[in-house]
Amino acid sequence: MKATLFAAGYTGYLIFGLFQIAATASGIQHLTGLWWLMCWFGALLLGWVPVVGTALGIYGAHAQWEWSLPASFALFIGVPVLLFLPLLTVSVSAALHRRTEAARARQHTA
Repeated sequence: MKATLFAAGYTGYLIFGLFQIAATASGIQHLTGLWWLMCWFGALLLGWVPVVGTALGIYGAHAQWEWSLPASFALFIGVPVLLFLPLLTVSVSAALHRRTEAARARQHTA
């Protein structure tokens, strides 16, 4: 079950990341008018810069894709939180379980 959740989470995050890169590339293209391949390369480079990549992506989703501003913000802020929380929950619970098991094992050996 845990492996299935991780696989689904990472697959969703990958697909979601591709949408973000596409929105960022659209924002760069809309602002600069550069060739689409250069814009994708720029999106891959600038997408990692937190404020710049997010701003360009929100701009691209809003201006080029004609999404509403709340939907554009949700693509870059809301959805990552929704995808991250289940992964964080599973990871923390697994770490706590391992820590509890290790403490029990130490008590039995002492």
